[in-house]
Amino acid sequence: MTAAIIDIKRFTLHDGPGIRSTLFLKGCGLCCAWCQNPEGLDASLRLFYLAKECIRCGRCRASCPAAAIQLSEGDGPFVRIDRDLCTRCGDCVAACPTNALSFDGSMVSAEEAAETLLRDVEFYRQSGGGITISGGDPLVQHEFALQVLGRCRGAGVHTAIETCLFGEWDVIQRFIPLTDLFIADLKIADPARHERHTGRSNELILDNYARLARARVDLLTRVPLVPGITATEANLGAIARFIRQANPGGRVELVNFNPLAVHKYALMERSTAHLAGMSPVPQGGVDAFQVLLEAEGLQVVREHRRPDGGRG
Repeated sequence: MTAAIIDIKRFTLHDGPGIRSTLFLKGCGLCCAWCQNPEGLDASLRLFYLAKECIRCGRCRASCPAAAIQLSEGDGPFVRIDRDLCTRCGDCVAACPTNALSFDGSMVSAEEAAETLLRDVEFYRQSGGGITISGGDPLVQHEFALQVLGRCRGAGVHTAIETCLFGEWDVIQRFIPLTDLFIADLKIADPARHERHTGRSNELILDNYARLARARVDLLTRVPLVPGITATEANLGAIARFIRQANPGGRVELVNFNPLAVHKYALMERSTAHLAGMSPVPQGGVDAFQVLLEAEGLQVVREHRRPDGGRG
């Protein structure tokens, strides 16, 4: 079985305990306005055009069998890609001499992914680490994710997944025997606001969270702190009360907003207007949210940001 992935990062430190390797799958059930890995929203591969690397040789257009590439001497990018015509054959990527054109991921088999993840077994064992499947979200390409988890678990490696929990319970239930740690996002407590900012209501997510808690899995909750959207006293208070009821004394990690993903939106030819002026929550604000969560009896883990901008 093959799947579209963003990347496999080795020697990560913040996707679970110890030294880990993290597999980032493409595809997500939500479409968060602040997504830190927007290339993971779509489960299919997509072309990136890096204008600063382009030498305007025109080889990409000449190589495209679908006539999906046009060249422009006017304002805007020199290379224009017709996404409706593009078949993602990769001929233009192979023809480009400067890597100005590239895919936002690659296709790999479950065997290949597991082999890469298991290269550092000794480091996992010495550090109490393991492997994590993130994204995107592993629930979208779940058959592939389950195969990889099974191979890694069979090798005696600690396994974790990062998920927004937007999926059918029958699917999530299949992850339980193969997953040592569930890292679950809770973003917005109010269903209408959640739908406005992520494209989906949170009712299914909250139900799945409560079921996971009742299944007594090892569960770490992550809350992204997005200024003006998730990072409000009303929202954090409502999330804290929900966790207290569903998962008393649970661990919660506060993940501050990171603006580094803006350049990815530009590569994807998507507007960045909704991110304009956004900046991380000041330290004092994060401290106040921690106090709020701890008042509900929750264990707060302060976020350690990943070098790639993290997930949210």
